[in-house]
Amino acid sequence: MRVIVHRKLASHVFGFVLLLVGLVVLFLVFWRAWPSVSASSNVLSSLWSYVLTEQVELAWIGELRLVYVTVLGAVFLFLGVFVLGFSRRILYLSSGPVLLQCPYCRNDWKARRAVGWAECPHCRKFVQPQVKKSSVA
Repeated sequence: MRVIVHRKLASHVFGFVLLLVGLVVLFLVFWRAWPSVSASSNVLSSLWSYVLTEQVELAWIGELRLVYVTVLGAVFLFLGVFVLGFSRRILYLSSGPVLLQCPYCRNDWKARRAVGWAECPHCRKFVQPQVKKSSVA
């Protein structure tokens, strides 16, 4: 059985852009917080308290808390992973005979192999048939 992975290019690129923006934002938050956090004995709790209390000055928005920027970066990161995960479609092609079904007339026919597009022998339409069974005798 052959496996074909079909990637949708636009959503694949969009997912990578979201992922990179999320990583860059989280890196910048960590970069800004590290000088004041690194001297502490408990790095994680001091990082958390720094992120909750510190504010960032943005020219076009005003002041934002660092926790909002961190949440925004995490949302971009997870959205990028989500879009990348759903930007591909996996198709399984069998090498043996299959039973195909027409999506219009719902009639079945046997074929040597699964095909992407075929002409239905019953209604004579050019369709994308659905595979009902693999390895039909």
